[in-house]
Amino acid sequence: MPNATIPITIQVFEHQTIRIGDLVHGIAITKVLWQKLAIYHEQHQGKYYQLLYNGIRFKQYVGVIQIGACTIEILPKIDRLLEGKTNKWQKVLLDMLDTCQFIKLDTQGFGQVQLRSNAILTTYFRLFLSGVKELIKKGIPRQYAQKEGNNKFLKGHLVLPKHLRYNLHQPERFYTRYQTFQEHHLLTQVIHEALKVLRQLHLPPSLQLLLTQIQIAFPSPPPYQWTPRDFEQLLQNSRYQSYNRVIELARLILMNFSSDIRYGQHQLLAILFDMNVLFEEYIFQQLKNTSGSSIKISRQRSIPFWQRRSIRPDIIIEINGDKIVLDTKWKILKSATPSMEDLKQMYIYCRYFKAKKGILLFPSPGNINNKTISNPFLDEVDGIECQLQFINVIDPNGQLKRGIGKEIIRDTLLS
Repeated sequence: MPNATIPITIQVFEHQTIRIGDLVHGIAITKVLWQKLAIYHEQHQGKYYQLLYNGIRFKQYVGVIQIGACTIEILPKIDRLLEGKTNKWQKVLLDMLDTCQFIKLDTQGFGQVQLRSNAILTTYFRLFLSGVKELIKKGIPRQYAQKEGNNKFLKGHLVLPKHLRYNLHQPERFYTRYQTFQEHHLLTQVIHEALKVLRQLHLPPSLQLLLTQIQIAFPSPPPYQWTPRDFEQLLQNSRYQSYNRVIELARLILMNFSSDIRYGQHQLLAILFDMNVLFEEYIFQQLKNTSGSSIKISRQRSIPFWQRRSIRPDIIIEINGDKIVLDTKWKILKSATPSMEDLKQMYIYCRYFKAKKGILLFPSPGNINNKTISNPFLDEVDGIECQLQFINVIDPNGQLKRGIGKEIIRDTLLS
């Protein structure tokens, strides 16, 4: 692995292949790094990338993997005009995560993040630490526990039945129910565990200083074995609604940290997103902005299809009561011809959801001239039409494109 004491970042693209000995932006891929990625691959049943002989082929997952001081940043890539421009794609990915509310940059004043190596991971950590700092500043929520006991003095409420039972012959005692202050409770415990994880990771000096300051001011509860249910409980508690962002970030850090695996002297943290899911969410958020009296945008629930299997299209558009099924596809088409599998899927969606039109939405790779193509299925009974749309997610300045929901609706109506 590259020198473990010097923080480095290796930036690659989804579906890219790297091999031992390759130089990626001047950084060599070593056998040690490959071995550590192979361990992670085995632990997750090959979900995030494909293991090759002396190499790795990334899949559709984007985000970051940090092993010790080495950070691998996996970026999306669809537009050939931005071939190799990692800083542009890093900014696009951050903006897309922000738009989809997988990370909310503007809540802590980081709307204009200055990009640098491992900016994605650093942004998550900075948001979490800033949120904890604000929590300390406002005052950590107090929590009280209800207790009962036989005391030498009267406090709380007298529990008369038990008082008579236990203290009939000792009048100096009082059996009462009372509240006691709990310094350590579920919120402080999970945040403290997330802070402990950050202490084990390589952070920029500014974040290390911020982490040290926070740990001095934050309560230090005893070690706690958290479970995913703890976060559901906290997020459902109305008392903690204003702290949901900090809770969500703590969950992200803890649930993506491989604390049960030792990579030599290095722990591993991976925050990865399926680009298919991210693209679908991005399009849905853009389309939601077009909703009105005549246009409704919704997510459709799954419906039974065969035995225990069900089907669910990505998005349902209703224009003046007419249903349109839209399915997003984060992949590059070499020509304006979808696969037979995609066409069959769209036909079934339209039949089951009683829609007269289906849209297969692809990101534009920049080499297809026709932006929108419509053709009916050769079915005289149903008259279902399938439309291909190609949308640019990048504007001419290399930024994530906004307002494309209106473009999709416009192209749908014009066809």
